[in-house]
Amino acid sequence: MVRRLPRVPIFLALLLFITALAIPLPYVIVEPGDPQNTLGKVEKGSSKRLIEITGAKTFPTTGKLNLTSIYVSSPEAKIFGIDVLGAWFDGERSVQPREVFFPSGVSSKEVDQQNSLDMLHSQEHAKVSALQYLGYKIPEQMIISSITKESPNYKILKSGDEIIKLNGIRVTSATSFKKLLAAISSPKTSSDQMQLTILRNGLEKDFKVSTYKAAPKQKVLGLMVESKYQYPFTIKIRLKDVGGPSAGLMFSLGIVEKLRAENLTRGRNISGTGTIDAFGKVGPIGGIEEKLIGAARAGSKLFLAPALNCNDIRHIPSGLQVVAVETLREAVAALESKDLESLPACG
Repeated sequence: MVRRLPRVPIFLALLLFITALAIPLPYVIVEPGDPQNTLGKVEKGSSKRLIEITGAKTFPTTGKLNLTSIYVSSPEAKIFGIDVLGAWFDGERSVQPREVFFPSGVSSKEVDQQNSLDMLHSQEHAKVSALQYLGYKIPEQMIISSITKESPNYKILKSGDEIIKLNGIRVTSATSFKKLLAAISSPKTSSDQMQLTILRNGLEKDFKVSTYKAAPKQKVLGLMVESKYQYPFTIKIRLKDVGGPSAGLMFSLGIVEKLRAENLTRGRNISGTGTIDAFGKVGPIGGIEEKLIGAARAGSKLFLAPALNCNDIRHIPSGLQVVAVETLREAVAALESKDLESLPACG
C-alpha cells in the first residue's frame, strides 16, 4: 500500500527551505584571482615592470613566473544560503567562515592595513632571500619603530633609534637580537637591567634599560623593532590591489630569474604561491585550491606550492603538476630540473 504525504507538511518544508536560502550567513565566498607574471609588466599598456632592477646587470627572460591570488567577498556583503549553495555546486569557489579573513573586533580597514603591511614585508623578505641565495651579503639594521607606554624605557628610547649593541655584544640581525635578549632577560637572571647601545642622529649612545614582566614568565623591554636592509642595488616591486604575504616565493624567483644568466623558466608558463622569510624558508598560505584553479586558467602546467599546504589540496586541475617546496633553494632546483617526475609532489 502506498500512502500519500499530506500536502501541507510538504508545503511547509519547501517554505522553510526557501526561507533558509534567503537568510544572511556569517560566511565569505572565496574564488580564484587572476595570476600576474612577476617577469612581466604591472598591467597591460604600462611601460613599468612588476619587478624592476637598476644598478645591476639583468638578463632577458623567456617565460612566466606567475604569482597567484584569491578574491574574497567583502565582510559587509550579505551572503545568503543560495549563494553558499551556488558556490558549493560550481566547484571553483569555496565558502569560508567570515572569521577566517575578518576576525571579530577587527575592522575591514584594519584588515586591509595589515594585508598591505604583510605585502611590504613579503617584498623585503623576497629581496633579501633572493640576493642571499645569489651570494650577496645583505647588512641588516635593527630599528626601533615604537615603545609601549607601559615600558620603563618609554622616555629613554625613541622611534628611529638603531640598535647597535646589547650588553656590549654587537647586534647583527633580528635573530641575534632575540637570542641575546632571551638569554639576558631569562626569568632565571636576577637583574632586570642591561646596557643598550643605539645610534641616534649619527652618534652612538649607551643607555641603561630595564625589562618588565609582560606575563608571569616573560620579561620584555617593551619595544617594537623592525629590520632595515642595505641592498647593493635597487629593486622595485610594483603590485596593485593585492595584499598579504603569499606572493613572497614568486617575488624571490622573479628576482633570481632576472639576475641569473641561466634561464629558469625556459619559455614555460609557471605559477606558484607561498610566504618567504629572509632566510628563504617557504611558508603556507590560504586559498591554495582556488590558486591552483587560477593557475590552470592562465595556462600553467607547473605549480610550486608550500609543502605545508599539500594536505589542504583535495583536487588538482587536470594537466597541472603541483611540486612541493620548503625553501627558495628547493624551488630554484625544481625549475632547473629536467626530470619533473622525480620532484616531490602534492596530491
